[in-house]
Formats: sequence, structure tokens, C-alpha cells
Amino acid sequence: MEYQFVKTLPGKSLYHLFDQLSHDLYLKGSSRFKLGHDPVTSHLEGCYTLLRHGKPVGRFAFYENPSLEYQGQAAACIGSYECIPDQETSNLLLEKAKKLATQKKYQWLIGPMEGSTTHPYRFSQNNKSPNFFMEPYHHIYYNKQFQKAGFQSIAEYCSNKTHSFQYSQEKTDQLEQNFIERGATFRNLNLKDLDSDLRKIAVLSQSAFSDNFLYTPIQVEDFVTKYKKHSPLFDPRLIWIVEDQQKEMQAFLFAIKDYCDPKQETLIIKSMARIKTSPFKGIGSVLSAKAYQTAKALAYKKVIHAFIYQDNNSLSISKNFSGSPYKSYALYGLKTNI
Repeated sequence: MEYQFVKTLPGKSLYHLFDQLSHDLYLKGSSRFKLGHDPVTSHLEGCYTLLRHGKPVGRFAFYENPSLEYQGQAAACIGSYECIPDQETSNLLLEKAKKLATQKKYQWLIGPMEGSTTHPYRFSQNNKSPNFFMEPYHHIYYNKQFQKAGFQSIAEYCSNKTHSFQYSQEKTDQLEQNFIERGATFRNLNLKDLDSDLRKIAVLSQSAFSDNFLYTPIQVEDFVTKYKKHSPLFDPRLIWIVEDQQKEMQAFLFAIKDYCDPKQETLIIKSMARIKTSPFKGIGSVLSAKAYQTAKALAYKKVIHAFIYQDNNSLSISKNFSGSPYKSYALYGLKTNI
């Protein structure tokens, strides 16, 4: 038989075949291995490898997240996608994923997504500009493989970049003072009480992001575990927290150094959120200004506003701070035959 599918899971028999393909498709030291596109255990149904004459030529991880819906209908998703540049192979691979979704009674198949938007998802649409830390890296032809298999873009994202630190300091100071007079306290992440801060950020994120596109809940302790393992990379001066008079967290901004920048001159603003019921509406602009102030003080020369949903308020904030298009991304969906 020329083609054969094998199913496995991390740590199980034949998983080495699933893992091998990425090493076959990318050079050693590639940006692919700095972030990775490997399966996560949450909602993972199986890891499927397509073999041709016994050699891995394609793979995907299949996820069943019971909370994931698109257009009010149940959706499965696939992640950890890799494939050789051959349309016949990719068609076989993605047809297998579609059949799995259909057999399991899902109306939609979404990808690439490692089970939920909490984990890596989206395809970058070009690699012309250098990859930044935490950005997905893969072969750009994957977009065409999905499209030719019948997938259509269901969401567009962008990352904006600026070399300018221009913003109205006077206006920002006035806004900040107004929030302080209304009970707001600004502070940085407390590494000495990291677990507590991460738990508060997790709870706030559940509230702030609950209406976001394709959002599904994550357990607080899973959130803490996920981010705590990356804490050696955190600079608390770049992570801002806003609390009210009762010490309840109302908003946060998470920024991190671009560890992929050989000159170490780039700051990434990864995420920002505010509790929907918070009295501090508009505080995102102040947090962005504080991130810029800190970046300038620490001798950063560039700022990237990462992974902005095209219909998101963050896009307007980025533009207000001189952000211009740098990278674009797409998430794809396919309607099954159900």
C-alpha cells in the first residue's frame, strides 16, 4: 500500500513518526523549533501521521473541545499540521481530518488550532519579515493546501510594528491621574507572588475574553501551569497590572522581549485586557503608553503589537500608537457534510 495512516499519542508507540516529520521539513535551528507546533494534551483525540512507502509525509493532531463552536454549531479542530509540498498528499491528509470530523458529528472543522485559542493557532501568511518570539512558523504553502482542500478563512489577524514611540504624554498623564483619583493603582507583576498574580490574570482573562471569537474556558490552574513555565523569560517591568481600592485586578498588559531579535531591540505587546464591568474604561491606552515609556527607558527601538483580531478594539489602540502592518495570519474553517 502506497499510503497509510497511523494514529498515536505523545509518549505512545509510533509517536516518533509523527515527531520525525517536522525535523524532515525544516532545517536544524529553524524558527519552527523555537515555538513549535506540537500537540497539547487538552482535548487531544489523536495524532495522525500519513505515511508513503513507510515514510512520514503529512500529519495533524485532532482535537475535540466540547465548548468549541462556530456559527452556533459544534466544531472540531486540527493542529500540529505539517505536510510535504504535494497537493495529492495534503488532500489525502485533510480529507482524513474531514472524515473524522464528519464521523464524530461535528458540523465544522477548524484549523490550525491546538484545541483552543489559548494554545497556538493560525497560519502566518508570509515569512518575508523576520519571525518574532511566540509567532507561529511553518511553510507558507500550508495556506494553499488548506484552501485547495476546501477550507476558507474564517478570521484574519495582524501584527503591527512601529519604530516610533510618539504619543501624547500630556494626555496620557491626565488620563492616568484621572484613573488614580478614581481608585486605580498601577503596578508591575510580582515575581515573588507569581502564582497569585497568574491566578488573578487567569480569572480576569476568563471574564474579558469570554466574548472573543472562538473563546473557550481554560481551568485557572492549567493557565498558571502554562505561563509559569515561561516565567524565567518574563521581565516584570514589562507586565502591568491595574487594581482597584479593594486590590481586585481590573486590567493587565503583558509584554515580553522579542527573543528572536538578534539585537534584542524589539518589545512584543502580546495581550491586554480589562474586566468588562470595570469602572476604568479606556485604561488600555494608559497601559499601552506605560509599555512604551518602559520600552524607551530600557532602550528598545521597536514595538510589535502581536496577533490583533481584525475586528478588535486593540487594532485601533495599535494604530493610535503608530502601529503599521507587519504580518498577517489566517484561521480556516471547513463545513462538513452533516
